[in-house]
Amino acid sequence: MAIDQNGLNSLLAAFTPYNNMTALREQRANLLRRLQQSTEVGKPDNVLHQEGDRKSDLRQLAAVDQQIAQTMYDEVAGRLEEERLKREAALARKERDKERALARHERFLENRSMSKLLSAAGRTTAEPRGLYSNSLSNGQGDKSYTSDVERDVQESVQYGIAAAEVASRRKNAESKAQVEESGQRHRTVHRKKNKSVNITV
Repeated sequence: MAIDQNGLNSLLAAFTPYNNMTALREQRANLLRRLQQSTEVGKPDNVLHQEGDRKSDLRQLAAVDQQIAQTMYDEVAGRLEEERLKREAALARKERDKERALARHERFLENRSMSKLLSAAGRTTAEPRGLYSNSLSNGQGDKSYTSDVERDVQESVQYGIAAAEVASRRKNAESKAQVEESGQRHRTVHRKKNKSVNITV
């Protein structure tokens, strides 16, 4: 009576998932032993029956070999997939930290730009100190007052430009990460579809 080898192996794997490979190897050794015995002890009256048994044993042996190869492939593929996921998680964590640092830097530059702009605005609306005393000394106080306002405005513009550059870098990094993530998802789906082993005996 022929035994459904795939069903038996899956049943064994369900009961003993950690010993599935051992069971498959024992089954392979038994099949090889049976094939070797059938070729050594040849009975002439039962040649047709032996030939059918031999073919059945060879088919079972091929199925067991394929299951062993598939199990080994699945183990290695699972391990490699776990390592890949760990690497991707580490890279994603690093990218998130980098994005946070860029966002903090951008906020700092924007705040600094606004404070300089507010400082310049405050200086233009407020009356300069010592205007009357400085007007007696050839108007040098007006020049320093104007230069302070211009300096604050220039620094505000420089900080604003730096903040815009940082924002641009951050947005480019985010869009690049999104493109890579969608490409990775597509490759992962494609990889899962093609996950098989072809073995010929």
